Amino acid sequence: MSITFQTIKYKNFLSTGDRFTEINLRNSKTTLVVGQNGAGKSTMLDAISFALFGKPHRSVSKNQLVNSINQKNALVEVEFFIGKVDYKVIRGIKPNIFDIWKNGT
Repeated sequence: MSITFQTIKYKNFLSTGDRFTEINLRNSKTTLVVGQNGAGKSTMLDAISFALFGKPHRSVSKNQLVNSINQKNALVEVEFFIGKVDYKVIRGIKPNIFDIWKNGT
């Protein structure tokens, strides 16, 4: 079975600010991510990796993941489904948060 990502949301994560950046992946079966250097492609990948595995995709320390200006409330939410089961993973730093939701509970 494969993972089908639905949404990715993050705030105060790396260079992003205090408002959520939300990426909706529900509109098609495949998504191509393109953009200029500094547009946030790697940040999105780091956010997914951090939510699922507790560490970024790149060699960045956990302390560096928190926005250096706000210095708190780094939060990443990833929604996906596997088969017919819906999941939502929420992970944060300062405060530390780790929640996994399966079919809403």
